[in-house]
Order: sequence, then C-alpha cells, then structure tokens
Amino acid sequence: GGRGCTAYDVVVNSGFFRTLQANPLYLEFFLTVAMEGLSEKYGVELELTGWRVLRNRKFLGSISAQNIRARPRPHIQELPG
Repeated sequence: GGRGCTAYDVVVNSGFFRTLQANPLYLEFFLTVAMEGLSEKYGVELELTGWRVLRNRKFLGSISAQNIRARPRPHIQELPG
C-alpha cells in the first residue's frame, strides 16, 4: 500500500515446512498460532490475514546467524551391570 511496515522472520525446519506446504489448512493454522505467539511476546497487534509466504526468496533484508539449542542429556542414566 506504499506505507512502511514491520516484518518478522520466522525460522522453521525445512522438513516441517514441506509438511506444512502439503496441507494449506495446517499451514494456515501454524501461521495463526505463530502470529499470536509473536503478538503476545512482543506486545504488538498483528493482522492475522493478508500474510504471505515468500516463494522466490527465503527472507527479506539480511538474516543473522541462528543458534540451535542441543537437547540436554538426561540427569538420570541407567548404568550397565
């Protein structure tokens, strides 16, 4: 519309994203939940319609390195013998 806006990038596992793309209803549900989470986390009101999944671009602007948390090892382990 010619006006400025704020964009949020959401990082999603590529395998999971292929699953989302296979089912438009599942994709819409996921995006709605993600946008509600962003609204609550940052205290902003987002429009839940009119969203777009970029087709020929993976992101807008520049993207920073992402850290992936490793799962912690269990504190209780069964020892052999």
